[in-house]
Amino acid sequence: MSILIGVIVLFLVLVTFHEYGHYSVARYFKIKILKFSVGFGPDLINWKNKDGIKFSLSAIPFGGYVAFHDPSDTLNYNQLSSEDKKYVLANRPALERSLVTLAGPFFNFVLAFIIFAFVGFFMPRESDVVSAKFLDSNQEKIYRVLNVNNIPIKNAQELEIELFKNSGFTGRFEIDLFDYENQREFSVFKDVDNLSFPQDQSPSSFFNLQPFVDYSPVISSVSENSIAFQSGLRTGDLIKIINDKDVYSTIQTNNILNEYGQRFYISVIRGEDNLNFVLPAKREGEFFGISLIPERNNFYDSLSYGFDQTIFWISNTFKFLVRTFTGSLSLDNLSGPVGIAKVAGDSLSSGLIPYLLLLAILSISLGAFNLLPLPMLDGGQFLFILVEELKGSPINLKLKAALFNLSYLLIIALTIYVIINDVGRII
Repeated sequence: MSILIGVIVLFLVLVTFHEYGHYSVARYFKIKILKFSVGFGPDLINWKNKDGIKFSLSAIPFGGYVAFHDPSDTLNYNQLSSEDKKYVLANRPALERSLVTLAGPFFNFVLAFIIFAFVGFFMPRESDVVSAKFLDSNQEKIYRVLNVNNIPIKNAQELEIELFKNSGFTGRFEIDLFDYENQREFSVFKDVDNLSFPQDQSPSSFFNLQPFVDYSPVISSVSENSIAFQSGLRTGDLIKIINDKDVYSTIQTNNILNEYGQRFYISVIRGEDNLNFVLPAKREGEFFGISLIPERNNFYDSLSYGFDQTIFWISNTFKFLVRTFTGSLSLDNLSGPVGIAKVAGDSLSSGLIPYLLLLAILSISLGAFNLLPLPMLDGGQFLFILVEELKGSPINLKLKAALFNLSYLLIIALTIYVIINDVGRII
């Protein structure tokens, strides 16, 4: 039951925030509004405010709308005074109509930013290294992931996205790795034909990799009077070399320093200086007093994280949509309400943070999808406004209606297709 509630809340938050974007900007311009509905179908709850705007929560929670007065709706339109008719959406300047139309997707992006920034405040600083091991290996040996088809990889999120971006690829796939133990770079290859990824596993696992969030080995704290402190190491030192081995990650560094019975010759960068220190051999159960735990984001870092994540997901979502609708990315990669509900349930059962991250990503997906130039979507409505301004006259109503109906059928067909796909994956 809690998962069902979580799924419904997810859709309601996304839809409400999107429609409130249209509503709030329309209200700012004093544009006349008939109804604000969260959901479709018959009203479950409804009420009117002092301005006569009807608010409703409807039976089907997968959508919503803001209904404006329309000159073609003569029953409602003729009840307006001549002054009120000036504030009907269709009678307003193109700039106002455009801002009202684009406000829904914009608010979805704002919601994503708020969520990412909130989550970022409780997270460590952004990962700058990705380490991984092979899934089919009995060893716990760790490697650094360097490139995917010659594209440099900075962290685990970029690895998964970059792999997924290669959906549809045919040919020899290359992933470049660095062996921490043997200090050498090497590549693994996989021949693929029209590459696609199962919905129930990460792209990295398809390539036999299990990635880890990792960081550059910056010392976050040194205990006073500890072995490390007495040896000269200090908070903020960036460890570069241990016993003639280049080190790049906290996982690699911890694995080395956890060995017993040997000295460690350590080179660090402190400010602009390169410094060298020696840690004596430690006995089992003894600790050096070094911590490599990454610091958490402060308030400003969390805002930066929220902004970076929002731009990252907007950019990649549009890339995926373009590839999908141009045919270079299979429609099998899309998910409908059933698939989203499953993922939402899984993320909710994993905790609040994964659930919030899913909400942010879906908010961006909803905003980006609505900007597609299809007449029944916000992007299509904006395109109509732009074309009418350029040609200096309204588009023929019959043509508008035909295009609207065509796009409606296209989206219904797409929805049915992805629902069938979702059900097929689940069963």
